[in-house]
Amino acid sequence: GRIRRPTTLSPARIAAVAVELADTTGLDAFTMRRLATELGVATMSLYRYFPSRDALLVAMTDAVLDDIEPPGPELGDWRSRLEHEAREEWRLYLRHPWLLPAIATSRPPVGRGLLATAERILTGIKRPGMNPKRLLAVYLTVSGLVQGLALLPAAEKTARATTDETPEEWWRHRSEELVGLLRGNDFPFIATHLAPDDMAVDYDALFEFALATLLDGLEAGPMSEL
Repeated sequence: GRIRRPTTLSPARIAAVAVELADTTGLDAFTMRRLATELGVATMSLYRYFPSRDALLVAMTDAVLDDIEPPGPELGDWRSRLEHEAREEWRLYLRHPWLLPAIATSRPPVGRGLLATAERILTGIKRPGMNPKRLLAVYLTVSGLVQGLALLPAAEKTARATTDETPEEWWRHRSEELVGLLRGNDFPFIATHLAPDDMAVDYDALFEFALATLLDGLEAGPMSEL
């Protein structure tokens, strides 16, 4: 039978096991009851350490944000530091898909981890004569790009849980249907220039392209004005 975990509890241990569980179940299916079962304890015993699921989510977020590798001293300009931070955020969402819906909200799990991340990024990209609100908007714009694109691999992970098809195979299996839709002249550009295999996007390559494009725009616009 299954070997139960030891029942010694601490906030750090509960948060660590909660992260492991959420990595497997996703945020929607994550419950205090399932966590208690995983730990081999009564559900109510968890509330001695965390008064609510939301409070636990703050600790979970703090734990995974602590894995971020801060930009090193060799990254001396705002663009290279912001680029590094964006890649670290992207990596976190790939490793912990539940973090995306947790953070990408108007009411995120604000704790020391989230505040420390924002403080590090804003301090790292500030310029002389900066407008703090504009600087915050720059940070949120880049983070929003990362979050939006991270929806794609997160959705793919969910899809792969119910099918063995890769994205390439999924599009290929629908090629006959696509040919039928493209037979007329309603979609001339797609019919002429794109094949089903072209629809399966390399998420990492798309992320790098989008990030570079956004940073180019920020460098020519808002960051040149700060």
